Amino acid sequence: MKDFLLQVTSQQELVPGVFSLTLKGFTQEYEPGQFVQVEVAENYEPFLRRPISICDVEDNNLQLVYRLKGRGTKLLAKKKPGDKVRVLGPIGYGFPLKSQRATLIGGGIGVPPLLGLAKKMHGQGMEVTALLGFKNKEEAILLSEFAKYADLQVATLDGSSGRRGLVTELITNKDDLVYACGPEGLFRTLETLGVKGYYSLEKRMACGVGVCLGCNITVIKDEKELRQRVCHDGPVFPIGSVKWGD
Repeated sequence: MKDFLLQVTSQQELVPGVFSLTLKGFTQEYEPGQFVQVEVAENYEPFLRRPISICDVEDNNLQLVYRLKGRGTKLLAKKKPGDKVRVLGPIGYGFPLKSQRATLIGGGIGVPPLLGLAKKMHGQGMEVTALLGFKNKEEAILLSEFAKYADLQVATLDGSSGRRGLVTELITNKDDLVYACGPEGLFRTLETLGVKGYYSLEKRMACGVGVCLGCNITVIKDEKELRQRVCHDGPVFPIGSVKWGD
């Protein structure tokens, strides 16, 4: 983990409200699934950095794909080529590669962190299937990029692109190791289906480095309930290990 001052090389709105930001000078190796803490303003307001998952890193260029959600991301979306952005990372544990076949399942803004994973798996000769789910075709992102590295299938809730329905309805082989990122409902469904693999959690964070304890969750390990931090102990956890609230 290192604190970088990076230069913006591009900022593009992929679909309304979702931006792809590329920053030059990120020299650290990373594991797909890790994230960075982004300083959105040079002054002290807002004070806290924003956690954003790493989409991809190529030739020391860090790609972040994020959704406008509040004041911090609105400030970040105003960054232009040539501007400087301070970034801390990479942080956390990424996805472990434990199979020659894998199914990647992403929902909405949970899709971007899986792109770097698909790229790495493809580079290692793995057989990769990517199942991506969105509300509609207007919100679908990164499809052409995923198609380079995986057998791509898409689902939309309204049927405007790909199959009509939930992305989990695209699963045909429950024996493949699953790597997922998206909303909590997706993770609960994967647990109900009994698939094995890993999911990457999103959680509101303050420090992002395990000090403030703001992102605590309950996990089950060796039949015991433990409190762990998403930023420090995750954000990737084995499917079925998290104890969800009611």
